[in-house]
Amino acid sequence: MAKKQSHTDYRSSTTGKFVKKSYADKHPNTTQKESIPNPGRGDTGRGKKK
Repeated sequence: MAKKQSHTDYRSSTTGKFVKKSYADKHPNTTQKESIPNPGRGDTGRGKKK
């Protein structure tokens, strides 16, 4: 079975900082659910370009 390429995290709309799922559940109007690439996945702008 392949590993997942990303994980789910929650971010505050007002501060831009990551918050816990419990906080996001209590404040749905001011938080977003985001899909964050795991390290080494996604376009991070680092490394060699081929």
